[in-house]
Amino acid sequence: MTPGLRRFRFTALALLLVVPAAAHAAKFFSVSLEDVAAGRAQVVDLTHDLTDRMPLLPGAAPFALHPPVRLPDGTGLTTFSCGEHTGTHVDVPAHIGKGLQTVDEIAPVRLVSQGVVIDVRMRVAANPDYQLTLVDLEAWEKQNGRIPPRALVILNTGWHQRWENADRYLNRDDKGLMHFPGFSVEALKALLRDRDINGVGIDTASIDPGLSTTFDGTKALLGGGRYQVQNLDNLDLLPPRGFGVIVAPLKISRGAGAPARVLAIVPR
Repeated sequence: MTPGLRRFRFTALALLLVVPAAAHAAKFFSVSLEDVAAGRAQVVDLTHDLTDRMPLLPGAAPFALHPPVRLPDGTGLTTFSCGEHTGTHVDVPAHIGKGLQTVDEIAPVRLVSQGVVIDVRMRVAANPDYQLTLVDLEAWEKQNGRIPPRALVILNTGWHQRWENADRYLNRDDKGLMHFPGFSVEALKALLRDRDINGVGIDTASIDPGLSTTFDGTKALLGGGRYQVQNLDNLDLLPPRGFGVIVAPLKISRGAGAPARVLAIVPR
């Protein structure tokens, strides 16, 4: 490895990561490309594949991969189509109103975050409509330390393991109502008010619970100038904190959202 590369300590991934040594103490360290190359850190893909069998919320445009076109020189060109809010994707403020920030306007520095995972799988197992509460946030911080600035706060509900079965993922009842967990408005407002988060992520189809019809959580978060990442995968491979996240949405001009590749950089 060249000296220049050694000096390049994640220009794109410039991450100051925090690992809790105790409830109120933390050890700071940085992760470099050399750490990834040497196996001291791993890259975890938090992205579902785009396919025509994915679960979709009402109104979302499905993914389609069209037959390839073969050019005279033998080159193959394939066209795909999908909606902004299909698969693992980002929602931005423009999703809730005209004149608000679009996906191409997100500052790149806000797309590189310290990662925080709040695990509510046990609560969700008892109640699929569970919402993360302010008490949950305070309990997590008591055990793991305060949520750091510029964090992406991810809710691990265990729902990502249902992804291959659209019926189980959307979990509709006999009346057609969806049942899956999400963030409470109270918790989201606390994250906006008291911590300079970059955004939130979840392994369900919405940061609002499936029963919501007013999407107050989405309105609060996006109205606060942040973004949300939905339909995440592989959250079981992440620690509560001490890792970095790169969110890379397609840079759609004036887009209200976009499919995204989401990668976590996790120390071994």
